[in-house]
Amino acid sequence: MKASLAGAVSFLGPLLAAMAVQAQTVPTTGQQPAATGTTQPVNVTVWQSRQHTALQKERAVTDPSMPGLVPSLFTPGGIPSKPTANSAHSIAPQPYLFSLDTKGGDNVGKTMARAGVYLTGWDASEYSGVPAGGINHGSFFNNFAGIGLDLDMQKLAHIPGAKIHFLADDVAGQGHAGEFTGSNWGYVSYWGNHDGFQIREFTWDQALFKNKVFLLAGRSMPKGGEFDGSDLYCKFPTFMCSVPTTMTINGSMPSFVTSSWGVRLLIKPTEKSYIKGGIWEAEPWLKATNHNSWPGPDWGFDKSEGEFIPVEGGYRTNFSNDRFPRAYDIGFIYDDAKYSDPLYNTAGQPKALFGGNAQSRRGRTQFYIQAQQMIWKPDARDTRGLILFGAANIMTSGDAPVKDGFVLGVFDWGPFRARPRDSVGLVVQTLRWDRRLVQDMNDTMQKQGHHNQWNGQETMLEINYGANIAPGITLTPYFQYIWNPDELAMSRPQPDVHYAVQSGLLLNIQFNPAFGLPMLHRVRN
Repeated sequence: MKASLAGAVSFLGPLLAAMAVQAQTVPTTGQQPAATGTTQPVNVTVWQSRQHTALQKERAVTDPSMPGLVPSLFTPGGIPSKPTANSAHSIAPQPYLFSLDTKGGDNVGKTMARAGVYLTGWDASEYSGVPAGGINHGSFFNNFAGIGLDLDMQKLAHIPGAKIHFLADDVAGQGHAGEFTGSNWGYVSYWGNHDGFQIREFTWDQALFKNKVFLLAGRSMPKGGEFDGSDLYCKFPTFMCSVPTTMTINGSMPSFVTSSWGVRLLIKPTEKSYIKGGIWEAEPWLKATNHNSWPGPDWGFDKSEGEFIPVEGGYRTNFSNDRFPRAYDIGFIYDDAKYSDPLYNTAGQPKALFGGNAQSRRGRTQFYIQAQQMIWKPDARDTRGLILFGAANIMTSGDAPVKDGFVLGVFDWGPFRARPRDSVGLVVQTLRWDRRLVQDMNDTMQKQGHHNQWNGQETMLEINYGANIAPGITLTPYFQYIWNPDELAMSRPQPDVHYAVQSGLLLNIQFNPAFGLPMLHRVRN
């Protein structure tokens, strides 16, 4: 596997360049389809000038309307579609408090875009506190920033349908809310394995056969919304961003802030349907250390311990072709990397009671299904509306920490006519732990002299309000309640931790809409 994957990566660029002669480039202009529950054109403030309004409308074809923490334009229909009789659009403007957009930003962005160079990035700052429950009370601050460069190789090198994506991110702060809530997985959404500067993506993205096939290869991460993802998840600051938590926990792949070598093939039989699959180098080593600069020590293939292979099929619409957008998908994951048995040591005894090293095992499989649907609108022509969404992740083999994971939520995009780009979100996520992990935690508590039973289920609820206070800038206060914090990171779990309360404030700045920088369109679904 190591040799074959290395060879594929080494010869991929020239191969794709040759194949691209028969391909067409993905449009970077034209109507950008809005993600489910979003309004794509960037609305102008009531005080902006007519000239600035014209610039905003011109730039709206590439501006994202959802946070780019994934980071990508989640374009459910795939390729930008022209408005039809079934299209919806935002009717009322958003009353922004201020704008960071200047004519200078427009000029720089347009000049770079004409040359095929696009900047992208974000900064998310989050202040959180745990005032009740948990294992400690206190507050903490975190920051997650990213900066990237997208290259349109059609403009730069006359290679039709080709793009290069480069993205680096930085995680800093106190990071893990588990030190306060007691929950190892009810954390701030973007917390990675560690603080540090890391390469999130360095890929070649090739459109082929008249935009029916898309091949992505290089350094990337399937957990970054590529599979089992939704455009809505990053609207919840505490635990949802990019994928359901179950996929994050159950697998050898590290956090979505890092990357490993991989290839993804996307096929679009129709405008609204897709089938995709990929193979990534499973590198559990990344979970324990910062891979730092590029290339770092993990850029070789000697740290690989197997393959991570996801496949997914789905149906997605957007506001350019459906007034009530919807998204449905099913997927399967095969992960053949080594992992530690949650209960037994190498002698086949419970390791919490008898000590020793964990028994080594290999191979896990997981099935997942997701659905989201806009179910109600105050005006059929508008993009404001109520969205229901849900997901289920079921382990079908192996003993990963979570046996089953479930997500259910409701999202109100534009709750007030006067503020069509604000939002209100409510989500509940439940994790049902594997029986061997439950037994191991019970053994751990028994050895420490406790007679309590560890709860086999953890449930987290979040409610928030997203205030879009300026182009590209959202301020989101939130409240989270956790039932039965797992205490998995605690060497001596406490027996009477039944709940935790977390609240906080997230300031999210998306550089492109904030500073008037165009974005290069990319297709993921």
